[in-house]
Amino acid sequence: MNPRKKSCPDGEKSDEGAEGKAMREYYVENIAKWPDPAEDARALNGIPDWRREYILRYRFAADRKRSLGVWRLLEQVLAGRGLSAEAVTLGEHGKPEHPEIFFSLSHSADLVMCAVADVPVGCDIEKIVRAPDGVADRYFTAGEREYLSNALDFRERDRRFFQLWTMKESYLKMTGEGILAPLESLEMNPETGEVRRAGERQTCLVERIPRDGYEMAVCVGL
Repeated sequence: MNPRKKSCPDGEKSDEGAEGKAMREYYVENIAKWPDPAEDARALNGIPDWRREYILRYRFAADRKRSLGVWRLLEQVLAGRGLSAEAVTLGEHGKPEHPEIFFSLSHSADLVMCAVADVPVGCDIEKIVRAPDGVADRYFTAGEREYLSNALDFRERDRRFFQLWTMKESYLKMTGEGILAPLESLEMNPETGEVRRAGERQTCLVERIPRDGYEMAVCVGL
């Protein structure tokens, strides 16, 4: 794995150095063929005890592989900047933090994702499946539900559902609130990336990153 290569299909997209923009990069890795760390202890070499316990607490192999994979991806990304994952600690609400850079982690199915920035950042990735019943009615705004209802068919509706969901999750990861914030108070604009909370525009932007079978989003503070 070499996430620093810009030519890597599962590598990065960067705004680094763009005038008037914060540095923001994201990386994606496929971990489908990675070993189960519960069966191959070598996969855990060099990982801090607290993270090792976190990885192994999962009951299913697929969850352990995702937890391992996203940490290894973070290690590679930090190392490419001369930073060490050993400096990562758990901050408020259990969000992992590094003292010298902002980062965010996410995973879904066979993919793991890491976003880094010089401002607060959040990322989310979700495999597109059938949208769960009742979730949009409970957690989406009227405008977001209208966006879903305008889809041409159920496949497009499912895609739009996870587009909005990843946008919301990336925002909440950026703020560090996670599920503590009421999702129904957040309104995402899928065209502009603007975020409104209780009607007030937030000082951030969310970028949608489409990919075959997945929806991804990165939210950065302004």
